[in-house]
Amino acid sequence: MPQWASFAVFFSIVSSIYGTAHYYLYSWFVRLAEPSKKVRSLLRLFFIFLVASLPTAKFLGWYDFNVFSYLLALMASVWMGLVLYLFLFALGCDLLIALFKKFFSGPKVSSRRSLFNRRLLLAGIGGCVLMIGGLAVKEARDLQVTRLEVSLRGLPPELDGFSLVQVSDVHYGMLTENGRLSLIISRINELQPDVVVITGDLVDEGVSHMEEMSVPLSRLKSRQGIFAVTGNHEYYAGVDRAIAIMKGARIRVLRNEVAILNGGLQMVGIDDPTGSRRVGNPAPDFEKILARLDPQKPSILLYHQPIKFEEVASAGVDLQLSGHTHGGQLFPVRYISQMIYPRTPGLHQIGKSYLYVSRGAGTWGPPMRLLSPPELVYIRLRSQKTK
Repeated sequence: MPQWASFAVFFSIVSSIYGTAHYYLYSWFVRLAEPSKKVRSLLRLFFIFLVASLPTAKFLGWYDFNVFSYLLALMASVWMGLVLYLFLFALGCDLLIALFKKFFSGPKVSSRRSLFNRRLLLAGIGGCVLMIGGLAVKEARDLQVTRLEVSLRGLPPELDGFSLVQVSDVHYGMLTENGRLSLIISRINELQPDVVVITGDLVDEGVSHMEEMSVPLSRLKSRQGIFAVTGNHEYYAGVDRAIAIMKGARIRVLRNEVAILNGGLQMVGIDDPTGSRRVGNPAPDFEKILARLDPQKPSILLYHQPIKFEEVASAGVDLQLSGHTHGGQLFPVRYISQMIYPRTPGLHQIGKSYLYVSRGAGTWGPPMRLLSPPELVYIRLRSQKTK
């Protein structure tokens, strides 16, 4: 799908869902605060500007990334996160008021006193939302390292202690650019892994300056290589462009293929299914791809979305590494995420096969996280007889 068509789809979704949320918030504020007609007119214009700012910033970023488009994207994205919590508070407030009116009959107060109380309530809610937003912005910057050991069938003794770092969902683009990417890469290099794996969504939607990420990417170090697979956002950004940038930084992108590392460790990467839906690529044939693996040797699958684990485990793959969900990114969105992807971030097991779902290192939409901090995953492999 061409970029202008993607923008049209994006704009229509934002206009329907995001616009409806803003209309509700505007009506809620007017009902409680009873502002003057002049203030109402200014507020309507301000809300229209806020609704339009995010798709406008995305559109500008596709063609020219500069200070203005960055600041517009930052403001619009932070506001998107704040709107979520304003909307939840507004719904909760209306529900409590309705219940109070139905089941309780308190003493009557003057209209002036009632207006004061409602405005005080609005101020309190606004303060709470700003505090939550500040905490969420801070958490999104707090990159953690999750450490674990995983036992692989057939891992030879000489590979016992082999280390890899998984990084997922960086979403390089308007808000996550070279400064943040350089920090992520520095943290990876400090861990001195044998292998680095990128499990999709290294890039966000297409931006004009995407090629600039090749400089920090070229500083990524490992002893036995850097491997990556496509995520859904590589297809939104332009998969050929994204892969060319990664290859230029000495990253091997595994596209439905197997790489054999020293000691016989098999690294298999499968394209995200978005490729078949978006650009018409044939859907990856899991059974055929996994049949190439030697069942006597250890294997690791890189696959962006945390799905198909039953099929992967039945094929004898020892470890699947995925991301995609961000752990919901913002509480309570994670509960919606769990309905779509039941396997939450963390380690899962079927028989002797493991799946690790990463929370990811970046953000999508609001540059915020709440109760789902970003992570790098440091995995030390162990042969079963040493466990």
